[in-house]
Amino acid sequence: MLLRVEQVQFNFEREVERLIYLFLPECSLVFSSEPSHEDVTIKLWLKDLGNALRARGELHVRDSTSYVHEFTKLLPDDADSVFRRRRGKQAVLHVLHDCLSDYTGEQQPWGILTGVRPMKLVHQMIEQRLDPVMIRRRLAEEYRISDSRIDLLLEIADIQLQVIPDLYQLEKEVSLYIGIPFCPTHCAYCTFPAYSMIEKYTYAHEFLGALEKELKAVGECLRQYEIPVTSVYVGGGTPTSLNAPELERLMEALYKEIPGQDRWRELNVEAGRPDTITPDRIDVLRRFKVNRISVNPQTFKAETLKTIGRGHTPDIVDRRFHLVREAGFENINMDMILGLPGEDLDDIRYTRERIEKLSPDSVTVHTMSFKRTAVVNKEREKFEIPHTEMVRRMMEETSAWSRSLGYKPYYIYRQKDILGNLENVGYSLPGKEGIYNICIMEERQTIIGIGGGATTKLIGLNGKNLGQVFNPREPKAYVESIESVIARKIDALRKTFEQVQTRV
Repeated sequence: MLLRVEQVQFNFEREVERLIYLFLPECSLVFSSEPSHEDVTIKLWLKDLGNALRARGELHVRDSTSYVHEFTKLLPDDADSVFRRRRGKQAVLHVLHDCLSDYTGEQQPWGILTGVRPMKLVHQMIEQRLDPVMIRRRLAEEYRISDSRIDLLLEIADIQLQVIPDLYQLEKEVSLYIGIPFCPTHCAYCTFPAYSMIEKYTYAHEFLGALEKELKAVGECLRQYEIPVTSVYVGGGTPTSLNAPELERLMEALYKEIPGQDRWRELNVEAGRPDTITPDRIDVLRRFKVNRISVNPQTFKAETLKTIGRGHTPDIVDRRFHLVREAGFENINMDMILGLPGEDLDDIRYTRERIEKLSPDSVTVHTMSFKRTAVVNKEREKFEIPHTEMVRRMMEETSAWSRSLGYKPYYIYRQKDILGNLENVGYSLPGKEGIYNICIMEERQTIIGIGGGATTKLIGLNGKNLGQVFNPREPKAYVESIESVIARKIDALRKTFEQVQTRV
């Protein structure tokens, strides 16, 4: 089917294209004002009325039906050009969504929403003292979000505010992310820093030395401004790629340099690769009071593990999980991914059965996404990817399964080019929620990124985004530039802390 789109007085080609392909993934799409032999024509207008923006959409099927929708978006008096463009885009996507929904008889679960953090909308409305009825109405009318996803957002908001009652006042605290950019193998879907074990053997000593310098500088800054730490997350890569002495060196530096350990609400380590979990490493984590750990199968289908390059077998997952549990860890998370290459509903059901037997304290349910630099995206033709309808059934069944076991959803995020236009959801037993996961997703406080490929996200008063500071991904570059990395970061942190401390 050939579909032609004509845009009048604006150009939102990328966003328009994305929404059309969600409804009509097999169509051939052209943007042109010149009629051709198209099967479907969509014409979109946007008019600036001064205090409002009005969008109009028309979808015409050749020799058949037409669908027409209009939407007006009011503007505040102080709306600048950036705000007006954002609201104009929203209005255009609104009418486009409605035309496509009429034509296909379908609705997208997240409507026109493209942001990765849908919970931020809900928290903003709660802060504005809107009641649940009004929040529900706005999410449905303005963003076209489905009832099921609105229910999910409101449920998660309630749980998050129970877990972190001071969520809206966290800007005077920080959380830390420590990035260890080494991994046994590089998974086909992954874009996180994950350099080989050969590079790890080459750079581990120098890398840890640079990391110690960065921890020391950050710790001094936190002490100077008396900034508390909410949570610490050690991720990667795979932190347990470090051997036990290296892991101990890291944890000793963390405890020595970062203040207030007795007040940290969480110390989490991503031991995500079961093939790196050994008794001596687990002993180190226990001695340093790690209180949340992840052991991630992603799938229990052996063939898929080989396809995506995980480097372990399903039975290894079981043995390593029991090793961690028997060591005394009382908060263990497991990740699973829906929509992995070649998997169907029976494969997902089998993975859930294996996870259920292990009985972790939380399960994070991811949906496959085609990240720009991931192997599964760059070589997509080599992989058999489940279609939208199947992935949505996987999510529906997995959500029901999670709830049947007593897990509750406590955080959510989305990604561009995610299968089925779905989401990633963290489920946990009550009291086992991941504090850091809530903090990083809701962007209510500064997250200080330390180590290889880590990003520092600066948050000021009222949740205002003050920018980001990036660490080099490649270990050698990180080591060689550590002094300039520290200088840029500390300068940015000082400016941020001075701003947030102006709040009485």
